[in-house]
Amino acid sequence: MADYQEYRRHVLHRRWRRTFSTVLAFLMLVLLCGVWVLWRQLYPTRRENKTPQVTLLEQTLPSTEWRTLSYTRQTSLTVQKLTDGITTAMDFRLASMPETQTAPVDLSYFDNAVFLGDSLTQGLQIYDTGLPNAHYCAYRGVGPSAVVNGTTCTRVDGIQEVPLDAMVSYAPESVYILLGTNVLTQDTDYTSFLNYYSLMLDRIRNLLPDADIYVQSITPVRPEVSADAKHAGMYAERFIRVNNDLAALAVEKGCYFLDLWEVLADENGDLKAEYAQPDGYHLLPAGYTAWVEYLRTHVAHNDIVNPTEEQVQTAEAGVQTESLPAAASIPA
Repeated sequence: MADYQEYRRHVLHRRWRRTFSTVLAFLMLVLLCGVWVLWRQLYPTRRENKTPQVTLLEQTLPSTEWRTLSYTRQTSLTVQKLTDGITTAMDFRLASMPETQTAPVDLSYFDNAVFLGDSLTQGLQIYDTGLPNAHYCAYRGVGPSAVVNGTTCTRVDGIQEVPLDAMVSYAPESVYILLGTNVLTQDTDYTSFLNYYSLMLDRIRNLLPDADIYVQSITPVRPEVSADAKHAGMYAERFIRVNNDLAALAVEKGCYFLDLWEVLADENGDLKAEYAQPDGYHLLPAGYTAWVEYLRTHVAHNDIVNPTEEQVQTAEAGVQTESLPAAASIPA
Protein backbone atom coordinates (compact mmCIF):
# COMPACT_ATOMS: atom_id res chain seq x y z
CA MET A 1 0.00 0.00 0.00
CA ALA A 2 2.84 2.32 0.83
CA ASP A 3 4.36 1.65 -2.55
CA TYR A 4 1.08 2.55 -4.24
CA GLN A 5 0.79 5.82 -2.32
CA GLU A 6 4.36 6.69 -3.21
CA TYR A 7 3.72 5.88 -6.85
CA ARG A 8 0.56 8.01 -6.87
CA ARG A 9 2.38 10.97 -5.32
CA HIS A 10 5.10 10.58 -7.93
CA VAL A 11 2.55 10.56 -10.77
CA LEU A 12 0.70 13.57 -9.39
CA HIS A 13 3.98 15.44 -8.94
CA ARG A 14 4.98 14.81 -12.54
CA ARG A 15 1.53 15.86 -13.73
CA TRP A 16 1.75 19.04 -11.67
CA ARG A 17 5.19 19.83 -13.09
CA ARG A 18 3.92 19.38 -16.65
CA THR A 19 0.91 21.59 -15.94
CA PHE A 20 3.09 24.21 -14.30
CA SER A 21 5.56 24.17 -17.22
CA THR A 22 2.73 24.53 -19.73
CA VAL A 23 1.17 27.46 -17.87
CA LEU A 24 4.57 29.12 -17.43
CA ALA A 25 5.37 28.72 -21.13
CA PHE A 26 1.98 30.19 -22.05
CA LEU A 27 2.51 33.17 -19.74
CA MET A 28 5.99 33.74 -21.19
CA LEU A 29 4.55 33.66 -24.71
CA VAL A 30 1.86 36.18 -23.78
CA LEU A 31 4.51 38.41 -22.17
CA LEU A 32 6.74 38.24 -25.25
CA CYS A 33 3.82 39.05 -27.54
CA GLY A 34 2.95 42.03 -25.36
CA VAL A 35 6.53 43.29 -25.44
CA TRP A 36 6.63 42.86 -29.23
CA VAL A 37 3.37 44.80 -29.70
CA LEU A 38 4.61 47.58 -27.41
CA TRP A 39 7.93 47.74 -29.27
CA ARG A 40 6.15 48.01 -32.63
CA GLN A 41 4.07 50.90 -31.32
CA LEU A 42 7.05 52.76 -29.89
CA TYR A 43 9.45 51.98 -32.72
CA PRO A 44 7.55 51.31 -35.98
CA THR A 45 9.41 48.97 -38.28
CA ARG A 46 10.19 50.40 -41.67
CA ARG A 47 9.26 48.23 -44.59
CA GLU A 48 12.15 46.43 -46.24
CA ASN A 49 12.97 46.53 -49.91
CA LYS A 50 12.15 43.35 -51.80
CA THR A 51 15.49 43.63 -53.58
CA PRO A 52 18.67 43.42 -51.44
CA GLN A 53 20.06 46.85 -50.59
CA VAL A 54 23.47 46.10 -52.09
CA THR A 55 21.84 45.22 -55.41
CA LEU A 56 19.79 48.41 -55.41
CA LEU A 57 22.85 50.52 -54.69
CA GLU A 58 24.72 48.92 -57.58
CA GLN A 59 21.81 49.91 -59.83
CA THR A 60 21.74 53.44 -58.44
CA LEU A 61 25.40 54.43 -58.43
CA PRO A 62 26.45 55.88 -61.79
CA SER A 63 28.80 54.36 -64.30
CA THR A 64 31.84 56.25 -65.55
CA GLU A 65 29.63 58.01 -68.10
CA TRP A 66 27.45 60.83 -66.82
CA ARG A 67 24.08 61.12 -68.47
CA THR A 68 23.10 64.40 -70.11
CA LEU A 69 19.54 65.06 -71.23
CA SER A 70 18.73 67.46 -74.06
CA TYR A 71 15.65 69.67 -74.12
CA THR A 72 13.77 71.53 -76.81
CA ARG A 73 13.86 75.25 -76.08
CA GLN A 74 10.52 76.83 -75.27
CA THR A 75 9.37 80.34 -74.44
CA SER A 76 11.97 82.22 -72.41
CA LEU A 77 11.20 83.15 -68.83
CA THR A 78 10.93 86.80 -67.93
CA VAL A 79 14.01 88.48 -66.47
CA GLN A 80 13.44 90.70 -63.45
CA LYS A 81 15.07 94.15 -63.58
CA LEU A 82 15.32 96.93 -61.05
CA THR A 83 14.60 100.57 -61.88
CA ASP A 84 18.30 101.24 -62.46
CA GLY A 85 18.44 98.50 -65.10
CA ILE A 86 20.52 96.04 -63.08
CA THR A 87 19.44 92.45 -63.62
CA THR A 88 18.83 90.61 -60.36
CA ALA A 89 18.42 87.04 -59.27
CA MET A 90 16.76 85.78 -56.12
CA ASP A 91 19.16 84.52 -53.44
CA PHE A 92 17.96 80.98 -52.76
CA ARG A 93 19.46 81.03 -49.26
CA LEU A 94 17.19 83.92 -48.29
CA ALA A 95 14.13 82.51 -50.08
CA SER A 96 14.40 79.14 -48.35
CA MET A 97 11.78 78.06 -45.84
CA PRO A 98 12.94 78.91 -42.31
CA GLU A 99 13.31 76.26 -39.65
CA THR A 100 10.00 75.53 -37.96
CA GLN A 101 9.64 76.64 -34.37
CA THR A 102 8.01 73.39 -33.27
CA ALA A 103 9.72 70.07 -32.59
CA PRO A 104 10.87 68.02 -35.60
CA VAL A 105 8.05 66.01 -37.12
CA ASP A 106 8.00 62.25 -36.63
CA LEU A 107 9.28 60.14 -39.50
CA SER A 108 5.74 58.86 -40.01
CA TYR A 109 4.87 62.36 -41.30
CA PHE A 110 6.57 61.43 -44.57
CA ASP A 111 4.50 58.27 -45.03
CA ASN A 112 2.01 60.48 -46.90
CA ALA A 113 4.69 62.20 -49.00
CA VAL A 114 5.94 61.55 -52.52
CA PHE A 115 9.58 62.20 -53.44
CA LEU A 116 10.15 62.98 -57.12
CA GLY A 117 13.76 62.80 -58.26
CA ASP A 118 16.68 60.91 -59.72
CA SER A 119 19.27 58.56 -58.23
CA LEU A 120 19.97 60.97 -55.37
CA THR A 121 16.36 60.62 -54.29
CA GLN A 122 16.55 56.85 -54.73
CA GLY A 123 19.04 56.86 -51.87
CA LEU A 124 16.34 58.11 -49.51
CA GLN A 125 14.39 54.98 -50.40
CA ILE A 126 17.31 52.55 -50.26
CA TYR A 127 19.22 53.54 -47.14
CA ASP A 128 17.87 52.84 -43.67
CA THR A 129 18.97 56.38 -42.76
CA GLY A 130 16.60 57.73 -45.41
CA LEU A 131 12.82 57.50 -45.56
CA PRO A 132 11.94 53.99 -46.79
CA ASN A 133 8.27 54.35 -45.82
CA ALA A 134 7.60 57.35 -48.06
CA HIS A 135 6.35 57.02 -51.65
CA TYR A 136 8.86 57.45 -54.46
CA CYS A 137 8.78 58.52 -58.07
CA ALA A 138 12.56 58.33 -58.41
CA TYR A 139 14.31 57.28 -61.59
CA ARG A 140 17.97 57.26 -62.53
CA GLY A 141 18.96 59.99 -64.99
CA VAL A 142 15.52 61.62 -65.08
CA GLY A 143 14.88 65.33 -65.60
CA PRO A 144 11.82 67.62 -65.65
CA SER A 145 11.22 67.00 -69.37
CA ALA A 146 10.56 63.30 -68.75
CA VAL A 147 7.93 64.24 -66.19
CA VAL A 148 6.26 66.83 -68.43
CA ASN A 149 6.30 64.64 -71.54
CA GLY A 150 4.83 61.62 -69.78
CA THR A 151 7.86 59.44 -70.43
CA THR A 152 7.74 55.90 -69.06
CA CYS A 153 10.51 55.65 -66.46
CA THR A 154 12.03 52.71 -64.60
CA ARG A 155 12.07 52.60 -60.82
CA VAL A 156 14.94 51.21 -58.80
CA ASP A 157 13.05 47.93 -58.39
CA GLY A 158 12.64 47.58 -62.17
CA ILE A 159 8.96 48.53 -62.36
CA GLN A 160 8.10 50.94 -65.19
CA GLU A 161 5.63 53.77 -64.76
CA VAL A 162 4.70 57.28 -65.88
CA PRO A 163 5.84 59.65 -63.09
CA LEU A 164 2.77 61.89 -62.85
CA ASP A 165 0.36 58.94 -63.04
CA ALA A 166 2.23 57.18 -60.25
CA MET A 167 2.35 60.35 -58.18
CA VAL A 168 -1.41 60.92 -58.41
CA SER A 169 -2.12 57.30 -57.46
CA TYR A 170 -0.48 57.90 -54.06
CA ALA A 171 -2.77 60.89 -53.28
CA PRO A 172 0.06 62.52 -51.29
CA GLU A 173 -0.29 65.34 -48.82
CA SER A 174 3.12 66.71 -49.82
CA VAL A 175 5.47 66.43 -52.80
CA TYR A 176 9.25 66.85 -52.56
CA ILE A 177 11.14 67.51 -55.80
CA LEU A 178 14.88 67.24 -56.46
CA LEU A 179 15.74 67.29 -60.17
CA GLY A 180 18.42 68.94 -62.25
CA THR A 181 21.90 67.58 -61.69
CA ASN A 182 21.63 65.16 -64.62
CA VAL A 183 20.96 68.00 -67.07
CA LEU A 184 23.60 70.39 -65.75
CA THR A 185 26.77 68.41 -66.45
CA GLN A 186 27.83 70.71 -69.31
CA ASP A 187 28.30 74.45 -68.91
CA THR A 188 25.57 75.42 -71.37
CA ASP A 189 22.45 77.53 -71.24
CA TYR A 190 19.82 75.96 -69.00
CA THR A 191 16.78 78.02 -69.99
CA SER A 192 14.96 74.97 -71.32
CA PHE A 193 15.54 73.21 -68.00
CA LEU A 194 13.77 76.07 -66.22
CA ASN A 195 10.95 76.03 -68.76
CA TYR A 196 10.34 72.34 -68.22
CA TYR A 197 10.62 72.75 -64.47
CA SER A 198 7.98 75.49 -64.58
CA LEU A 199 5.65 73.34 -66.68
CA MET A 200 6.22 70.42 -64.33
CA LEU A 201 5.21 72.48 -61.29
CA ASP A 202 2.05 73.59 -63.10
CA ARG A 203 1.14 69.99 -63.93
CA ILE A 204 1.70 68.81 -60.38
CA ARG A 205 -0.31 71.72 -58.97
CA ASN A 206 -3.22 70.97 -61.31
CA LEU A 207 -3.20 67.26 -60.49
CA LEU A 208 -2.65 67.66 -56.75
CA PRO A 209 -4.15 71.05 -55.83
CA ASP A 210 -4.21 70.38 -52.09
CA ALA A 211 -0.67 69.02 -51.74
CA ASP A 212 2.22 71.04 -50.31
CA ILE A 213 4.93 71.20 -52.98
CA TYR A 214 8.57 71.52 -51.91
CA VAL A 215 11.25 72.45 -54.44
CA GLN A 216 14.62 71.28 -53.14
CA SER A 217 17.85 72.93 -54.19
CA ILE A 218 20.33 71.24 -56.50
CA THR A 219 22.81 69.55 -54.16
CA PRO A 220 26.53 70.42 -54.12
CA VAL A 221 29.29 68.13 -55.41
CA ARG A 222 32.90 67.52 -54.45
CA PRO A 223 35.57 69.78 -56.05
CA GLU A 224 37.12 66.88 -57.98
CA VAL A 225 33.82 66.50 -59.85
CA SER A 226 33.86 70.15 -60.84
CA ALA A 227 37.49 69.85 -61.97
CA ASP A 228 36.67 67.06 -64.45
CA ALA A 229 36.20 68.36 -68.01
CA LYS A 230 33.34 65.88 -68.54
CA HIS A 231 31.43 67.68 -65.80
CA ALA A 232 32.30 71.23 -66.79
CA GLY A 233 28.90 72.55 -65.74
CA MET A 234 28.96 71.13 -62.24
CA TYR A 235 30.57 73.85 -60.17
CA ALA A 236 29.34 75.79 -57.15
CA GLU A 237 28.87 79.19 -58.80
CA ARG A 238 26.66 77.73 -61.52
CA PHE A 239 24.65 75.63 -59.09
CA ILE A 240 24.06 78.77 -57.04
CA ARG A 241 22.63 80.54 -60.10
CA VAL A 242 20.39 77.57 -60.86
CA ASN A 243 19.20 77.40 -57.27
CA ASN A 244 18.43 81.12 -57.35
CA ASP A 245 16.21 80.49 -60.37
CA LEU A 246 14.53 77.49 -58.76
CA ALA A 247 13.82 79.52 -55.63
CA ALA A 248 12.21 82.21 -57.77
CA LEU A 249 10.12 79.58 -59.56
CA ALA A 250 8.99 78.14 -56.24
CA VAL A 251 7.84 81.54 -55.02
CA GLU A 252 6.10 82.30 -58.31
CA LYS A 253 4.23 78.99 -58.27
CA GLY A 254 3.22 79.14 -54.61
CA CYS A 255 5.57 76.33 -53.59
CA TYR A 256 8.06 76.02 -50.74
CA PHE A 257 11.81 76.14 -51.39
CA LEU A 258 14.26 74.08 -49.33
CA ASP A 259 17.98 74.92 -49.20
CA LEU A 260 19.78 71.57 -48.87
CA TRP A 261 23.13 73.37 -49.02
CA GLU A 262 22.47 74.43 -45.46
CA VAL A 263 23.28 70.89 -44.30
CA LEU A 264 25.18 69.29 -47.21
CA ALA A 265 27.65 72.00 -48.30
CA ASP A 266 30.87 73.05 -46.59
CA GLU A 267 32.17 76.60 -46.27
CA ASN A 268 33.45 76.49 -49.88
CA GLY A 269 30.13 75.43 -51.38
CA ASP A 270 31.34 71.86 -51.96
CA LEU A 271 29.63 68.68 -50.81
CA LYS A 272 30.99 67.80 -47.37
CA ALA A 273 33.61 65.07 -47.67
CA GLU A 274 32.04 63.00 -44.89
CA TYR A 275 28.78 62.84 -46.85
CA ALA A 276 30.17 62.01 -50.30
CA GLN A 277 30.29 58.69 -52.13
CA PRO A 278 33.54 58.02 -54.07
CA ASP A 279 31.90 59.48 -57.19
CA GLY A 280 31.73 62.87 -55.43
CA TYR A 281 28.03 63.31 -56.19
CA HIS A 282 25.93 60.65 -54.47
CA LEU A 283 25.55 60.57 -50.70
CA LEU A 284 26.70 58.22 -47.97
CA PRO A 285 24.23 57.19 -45.24
CA ALA A 286 25.45 60.08 -43.07
CA GLY A 287 24.45 62.50 -45.82
CA TYR A 288 20.94 61.09 -45.94
CA THR A 289 20.71 61.33 -42.16
CA ALA A 290 21.51 65.05 -42.37
CA TRP A 291 19.06 65.49 -45.24
CA VAL A 292 16.23 63.77 -43.37
CA GLU A 293 16.86 65.77 -40.20
CA TYR A 294 16.71 68.96 -42.27
CA LEU A 295 13.37 67.92 -43.80
CA ARG A 296 11.97 67.13 -40.35
CA THR A 297 12.62 70.69 -39.21
CA HIS A 298 11.43 72.44 -42.38
CA VAL A 299 7.77 71.51 -42.74
CA ALA A 300 4.85 73.68 -43.82
CA HIS A 301 2.97 73.78 -40.54
CA ASN A 302 0.16 76.24 -40.02
CA ASP A 303 2.64 78.73 -38.62
CA ILE A 304 4.71 78.69 -41.83
CA VAL A 305 3.52 80.54 -44.92
CA ASN A 306 5.03 81.41 -48.26
CA PRO A 307 7.45 84.38 -48.25
CA THR A 308 5.75 87.76 -48.07
CA GLU A 309 6.25 90.34 -50.79
CA GLU A 310 8.74 92.15 -48.55
CA GLN A 311 10.72 88.93 -48.01
CA VAL A 312 10.76 88.28 -51.75
CA GLN A 313 12.09 91.79 -52.45
CA THR A 314 14.78 91.26 -49.80
CA ALA A 315 15.78 87.97 -51.37
CA GLU A 316 15.94 89.51 -54.85
CA ALA A 317 18.12 92.31 -53.58
CA GLY A 318 20.51 89.78 -52.08
CA VAL A 319 22.12 88.98 -55.44
CA GLN A 320 22.99 91.63 -58.01
CA THR A 321 25.12 91.12 -61.08
CA GLU A 322 25.63 92.84 -64.42
CA SER A 323 25.47 89.64 -66.48
CA LEU A 324 23.58 86.45 -65.80
CA PRO A 325 22.55 83.52 -68.04
CA ALA A 326 19.33 83.81 -70.00
CA ALA A 327 16.25 83.61 -67.79
CA ALA A 328 18.39 84.23 -64.72
CA SER A 329 15.38 85.11 -62.61
CA ILE A 330 11.62 85.15 -62.59
CA PRO A 331 9.44 87.89 -61.11
CA ALA A 332 8.04 86.88 -57.74
